[in-house]
Amino acid sequence: MKTLAHSRILQESNGNNKMTWGLRTGSPPISFQDNLAHWQGFCPSLIDLLDKYLKGNQFLQNNVSIDKTPIAIKERFQHTRFPYQDDIHLAGECGSDSVRQNETGIKFSQTFFITKTLLLIRKSQNKKLSFLKNHTPPNLSNNSRLKIGVIDTSVTPYRLQNFFNYLTSEIEIVKIKDGKAGAIDALKQGKVDAFANDEILLKEFLKELEIVNPNEFYIDSDLVISYESYGLILPSDDPEWIKIINKFFIDKKDDIAVLIKKHTTDPNPPVTNPTPTPTPTPITKSSGKPISNIILLMIIVAGFGLTLAGYMYWFRRQNSSPEIKPNLHPKTPIFANGYGLLIGVGKSAYQPLSLPVTVKDVQALHQVLIDPNFCAYPNDTQYVRLLHDEEATRSKILEQLNWLKEQAEANPKATVVVYYSGHGWFNKSENLYYLLPHDINPFDLKSSSLSAEDFTTALRQIKSERLLVIIDSCHAAGMATAKKAPSDFEEIPIPKSVIDNLKQGKGRVVFTSSQGEESSWIRPDKQMSIYTYHLIEAMKGEANQAHENIVKISHLMKHLSHQVPVSARTLCQEEQTPYFSVESEDFPVALLKGRRPN
Repeated sequence: MKTLAHSRILQESNGNNKMTWGLRTGSPPISFQDNLAHWQGFCPSLIDLLDKYLKGNQFLQNNVSIDKTPIAIKERFQHTRFPYQDDIHLAGECGSDSVRQNETGIKFSQTFFITKTLLLIRKSQNKKLSFLKNHTPPNLSNNSRLKIGVIDTSVTPYRLQNFFNYLTSEIEIVKIKDGKAGAIDALKQGKVDAFANDEILLKEFLKELEIVNPNEFYIDSDLVISYESYGLILPSDDPEWIKIINKFFIDKKDDIAVLIKKHTTDPNPPVTNPTPTPTPTPITKSSGKPISNIILLMIIVAGFGLTLAGYMYWFRRQNSSPEIKPNLHPKTPIFANGYGLLIGVGKSAYQPLSLPVTVKDVQALHQVLIDPNFCAYPNDTQYVRLLHDEEATRSKILEQLNWLKEQAEANPKATVVVYYSGHGWFNKSENLYYLLPHDINPFDLKSSSLSAEDFTTALRQIKSERLLVIIDSCHAAGMATAKKAPSDFEEIPIPKSVIDNLKQGKGRVVFTSSQGEESSWIRPDKQMSIYTYHLIEAMKGEANQAHENIVKISHLMKHLSHQVPVSARTLCQEEQTPYFSVESEDFPVALLKGRRPN
């Protein structure tokens, strides 16, 4: 028997002769119970496979039983979050759980499945929904706003808010309780015009709706809100346990692929075309078998192939060389060598220093980075990470910069983007510059802030040959609200001396949103800063020629240098001039819609 001194989960399980897993109810085909309360779906089979793996590798004694406890969606995380709050102590949970970063007391395993977030739509609302694909606001009245339902405890509301951030006045996000049952009820009763969820679960919704209301609903497979990755939910206090689970996914990837094929391949895929088409007369060959049946079989096989390819990507990347990254979606190019850390301090522990717009900025920037139709960074926290509000502490920022360092060590040719938006203060008496994280203490600025020196040191450890650092650290009226700020501190853009330190090293580029005595300004609608608004435009290729299939540093500089000053004067009657310091070749930052890299 292997002894793992640091694994609390394994010690307790071997001591109690029992390991308890939480399995989601009502999430077919991932995890559910049938009418006889027997477990069905991918998760029960996965936990059985894990049980054999743990015992076969002598992590668990053979007499340890595996208990499967039903977990409703409203109980998600409740019995796994550490420290435990009740008598139920789970080794982990399995269900249709999208990987997320900012849940305290839990960690997610490696991804075991990838799916798309789509809309299940009532056909009678087609005209109301037609504007979604062409991004043209329909000027709906409040009474006719498009109502999109979401499960209230899911990450989908966040995905929708980012995807439709330009249409917030036309869309109402309706949070529905009780999971699948609540969703189907809301659709049947017309409480919502559409429902957003991942594709696998929406197909199950549609099957049930078709029984009562045939041909009334369809799934729009073309309007992809996001790509979701499922992982196991694990307690955060046991890193050895998390390491073993992740190794299980790698060691047993072939067996897991078989389970995915068994439980997620739909032999009768629902019709997704909202417009009924006449059924053609089958053309038969000499065998007598209709060609339409052969085509249907080909579609089913192709659908499984795409699902399996998406799944296998996450495991092949564990052992692939840094220069060769498999494509997650074969028909959509992926900027697989791109990594990003987006920091928007937002809510400050010292309330007068809060900057809510910085959170909107990083969320909007994150959405375009992972959009397969634009920048095409993989939608995976191993590539792009967000820090904002309570997460944007000094220690977390340094921890995530260290994560980027590790990624660059494995792939020095990668493009690394670090974006910081928050307050930046200059100590005049000591000639020192500080970034102010969430946990700032105005009575102890030196020890609670992130000095430019520490920030620079962390960035220098990132040995990528393509590093872009974007800093938006001088926000209009920021100091005016900070009544407890020391008299020798002032808010100014990051000084040139600090930038000179930041850019030292091969392949360094530093952008700042303003310079001199200028401030960084927010658009009048308060939804985004002027600088980030135009940065996102540039990321989408506004400065590119028609034949150019990638966004480079030069494209960002061209667009920002022209558009930011114009917008600042037009919208705010103020001056704002971006600053660029380049010690690098003109390297790629993102892909463009529908174009593959050279």
